[in-house]
Formats: sequence, C-alpha cells, structure tokens
Amino acid sequence: MAVRKLILFTALAACLAMAGPAWAGSLVFEGSVIPPGEGKLSFTPGAGNALTIGAGNGANGAVVTDLENTVGLCGGMCSIVGGYLTLTTGGETSGMAGGGTFLYMFGSGGNVKITGEIPILGIVAPTTLLSATFDNGTWVGGGTVGSLTAGINLASIVLAPELGKYHYTGANTNDIGFDITASCGAGGKCTGRLIDSHTTLETIPEPATLSVLGVGLFTFGTGLRRRMAATKTA
Repeated sequence: MAVRKLILFTALAACLAMAGPAWAGSLVFEGSVIPPGEGKLSFTPGAGNALTIGAGNGANGAVVTDLENTVGLCGGMCSIVGGYLTLTTGGETSGMAGGGTFLYMFGSGGNVKITGEIPILGIVAPTTLLSATFDNGTWVGGGTVGSLTAGINLASIVLAPELGKYHYTGANTNDIGFDITASCGAGGKCTGRLIDSHTTLETIPEPATLSVLGVGLFTFGTGLRRRMAATKTA
C-alpha cells in the first residue's frame, strides 16, 4: 500500500513539474530597414486625434522580417516574407511640444496588425499573423527622430493558428523608430518614414492542455483506490 501511495505521489509531482512556469516564453515580431526607411507615420496633434502607421515610401507599413521566439517555433527564429505592421492608436489624451522635443499620450482603442508569410510553418499566402487593440500609447522624440510605445490589450490578441495557442502575461508594441520632419517638435503635424519595429508578447501555453493532464491524473488515482479497496475486501 505504501508503495502504491508513493507511485501516485511521484506521478502527481511529475505532472505538477510539467505544468510549471518553465513553459512560458516570448514572441517578438521585428524588422528594420536601412534609412530612409519604409512605410509612413502620420499624426496631427489635437485632443482625440490618433497616430497612424500605414502604407507609403515603397512599403505597406513598418517592415517585419522575423519572428524571434522562445516557444520552439522554427528553432527560435522564423523568417517572415512580405511582412509589415500597420496601426492606429487611441485618441490623444495629452501632449506637449516645444524646443524641438515632443511627448504625446494616447488612450485605449485603435488597433495593430502584422501581416506576412512564414513558409517554414506552412503560411505561404499573405496572412494576418497578429491583431490586437491598444490599452494606451506614448509618442516621444526630438529633432528628426521619434519612437512609439503602446501597450496591447491582452484579451484582444488574435494569433495565426500556425503560431500556436497561448495565454498572454504581458504585451507591448515598442521601439518603433522613425525618421520624422522637424515640425513635430514644434507642435505641428508629425510625418515620417519607419526605421524599425519590435512587437513583444510574453506568453504561457493555453491552459486547456493542462486541464487534459489533470483529468488523466484524477482517473489514474481513482482506479488505483478501487483496486486497493477490492484487494482489502478479498
């Protein structure tokens, strides 16, 4: 009986170890181009106004060339063909500009979308790899350089099925760099070319897989108790 209890305990410990946080990882969509850059940024300061990134300068948006990850896809780095990022922030909530520098804050809303192909994963036609909405955003810079950081609403994230099923513990679109016109630092309209982009998701696996593991363990324990009871009766 003691041996059987030990076996059950060992199985339970092994399953709990498998369900631990070691499975957590990250997905990073990234890309950069040599100046003068590709894609286009546009923003006119004003309460409620949104900043947009879209087509222009020879590209459909911010160039995205790679999916760097720690969840085992493509050995850690997937090449993206024809990849680009487009976005619209929520409306401006506050801002300031002067002396060649600027800082604007945006509220929730808007959206981000990353489109492309990942042939090694069987995605061989233009596909939406990621879409989500924003919780907030910050547009900051000086002179002729600017960057956007925006927090992603975790509940809104939709990932292409080929990339797996995950829950998210954190996410942001950050380090989107721009060559911009000097008028942005003087409080005027901000326009410019995109230099680079990084969209980061911190992930844990879909818990449904852990639920299946738990059901299997419960069934094993119940069967063991029944066999032990039958032995006692005999």
